[in-house]
Amino acid sequence: PDLPNVLHNLNFEIRPGEKVGVLGRTGSGKSTLALSFFRFVEPTEGRILVDGLDISKIGLTDLRSKLTIIPQDPTILSGTLRSTLDVFGEYQDAEIYEALRRVHLIPAGEASEESESVNANVFRNLDSPVSEAGENFSTGEKQLLCMARAILKRSRVLLMDEGEWFSPDCVWKGVFISAVGFPIQVMLLDQGRIAEFDKPATLLADPQSKFHALCQATGKQEFATLKRMAGV
Repeated sequence: PDLPNVLHNLNFEIRPGEKVGVLGRTGSGKSTLALSFFRFVEPTEGRILVDGLDISKIGLTDLRSKLTIIPQDPTILSGTLRSTLDVFGEYQDAEIYEALRRVHLIPAGEASEESESVNANVFRNLDSPVSEAGENFSTGEKQLLCMARAILKRSRVLLMDEGEWFSPDCVWKGVFISAVGFPIQVMLLDQGRIAEFDKPATLLADPQSKFHALCQATGKQEFATLKRMAGV
């Protein structure tokens, strides 16, 4: 049966290397937008371009090999840290350590199992065991491992699902509070339309913006922290 469109008149550009936080209540269209990049749902009109290429013209296998989505609670295969990050044995250890450094699972400058602190940080040893479904790692660590894997495979687009970002009780505790200080963009979806799309500092400086109201709902102390980090 024909169903009404979920997204309406979306028109935006994300530049290479730019981080964009897509926010919205349940049913606002966030999931549909993410699925559209992987062509699990196809647009009824318009186009999605990645590196200037219309993704509807790219084979699904090729397209999805260049994209990565990290769910809220990712599942990773058992084995070793090396096999988790490099399933097909394509990368040198130095490349894997560099990816782990970039996601801050190991400190910069400490990249091998020869480190004196190897027992204090399992990520310094690529032979460290990974239990079934990665149960010996926290959810945050598993997300960072997935991010390191995306860096290794040079994903062109990385989508990260953080379902609790819009909850007034825990808005951005951790990931977003860390990210808001960086020059990212914020896209606020409302009923499938872009309600706001700008830098966090710009939206936080506008008392009339929906993003301002959303951040204010986190509480006085956290709201002040967000404003300070955004330079407002």
